Amino acid sequence: MKLGISSLGHLVDKALRGKAKTMIDLLITSTEACFKFAEKNNIKEVEVILDPPEIYSSQNRRRFVDLCNSYSSINKQIHAPFTDLSICSFNINISRASVKSCIDATEICEEIGAKVIVVHPGIGHYLINTIREHNKKQLIRAVNELLDATAKFDVMVCIENMPQDAYMLANERDVEEFLTNLNRDDIFLTFDTSHAWTCDMNNEIYWEKFHDIVKNVHLADNVNKETDLHPALGSGKIDFQQIINLVKKYKYTGNLIVEIITGRALKKSIAHIRQFL
Repeated sequence: MKLGISSLGHLVDKALRGKAKTMIDLLITSTEACFKFAEKNNIKEVEVILDPPEIYSSQNRRRFVDLCNSYSSINKQIHAPFTDLSICSFNINISRASVKSCIDATEICEEIGAKVIVVHPGIGHYLINTIREHNKKQLIRAVNELLDATAKFDVMVCIENMPQDAYMLANERDVEEFLTNLNRDDIFLTFDTSHAWTCDMNNEIYWEKFHDIVKNVHLADNVNKETDLHPALGSGKIDFQQIINLVKKYKYTGNLIVEIITGRALKKSIAHIRQFL
């Protein structure tokens, strides 16, 4: 296993300062700041948040791809856009647009040599259980569409378990139901520690059942089960010793991505997790 970082913290820091003139400037400057931090701190793995997806236009795309490729010593993976998107949406237009956004992100993976793309399943209906069942069916349709469209790329599509308020892929039972209904061998998983904690995920059962297809891990802390704030690792209630014991037990060889809400706490968070490695 390899310790890496997400560009999320730098993205949020830059956004809060409000100095970026455009959304593309925000994405470019935050990604570059994350790469510089990684180089300075001997981090070789970076998960780039591709949100907002303004880089999809040709000029912006070239600028982003060139930036990523200029940091050749860093291995990259991509987190597909997720804000305002939901591949499981019961609105077919939103679902299809969300899938298209993920397909575009996978094409960029190919251009920068990224072998992993993280995809959110989206959000189930916040109130009505019967509509959530339709959300699940839409998710199966959408993931099939995504996998078919990206089969030509050497990229693993890793769908992520979600927090309590998403009502989708919330626990080990939901994940198993999804995989059974999808019935494909080209889908993989991203395990998010905070999301799992908000849903009372049985981590032991999850890793026992799915360890062979877990190809990415998000290390995120939390302080209560109603939110997903991503504070500095060690400041919340996540049992990272248990998490590391599980990844070691099942000989996990993928990335452990520190995913926190501010770049200013990355050093502290990295130090916290390294004590368990």
